[in-house]
Amino acid sequence: MSSEITVPPVLSLPGGLVGLPDVHALETIPIAGGQFVELLDPEDPSLGWLAASAEDVRPGMSATLRATGRMGADDVLLVLLASHGDPAVVTANLAGPLVVAPDGAAHQLVLEDPSFELRARLGCLAPAPLEKS
Repeated sequence: MSSEITVPPVLSLPGGLVGLPDVHALETIPIAGGQFVELLDPEDPSLGWLAASAEDVRPGMSATLRATGRMGADDVLLVLLASHGDPAVVTANLAGPLVVAPDGAAHQLVLEDPSFELRARLGCLAPAPLEKS
């Protein structure tokens, strides 16, 4: 992953998130040199997500959604990340990306196209085994 994410310090989500309709704002905290952003609910700081640029996960995804009118030319597209299993595997939710306008207005899309997976695998978090000498 390599794109630096540039979003306002607070996102406004008037429609909430899928399954969390009462989450109307998210504070953004850039991490890892801006390659990721932490999204925290200011009303409940224990509720948060890690997000990445959709372009780092699925190159061309933003262009596809712009071409279909789902996002504007200056909007940023974020995907939420999660880890699952043992060893942990990081996945991105391509079916429910966040569209963020330059002014911080944001909304979550629900994409029913099977090419936008709910759990697109990014990689394994387990450390590589040590080589025996």
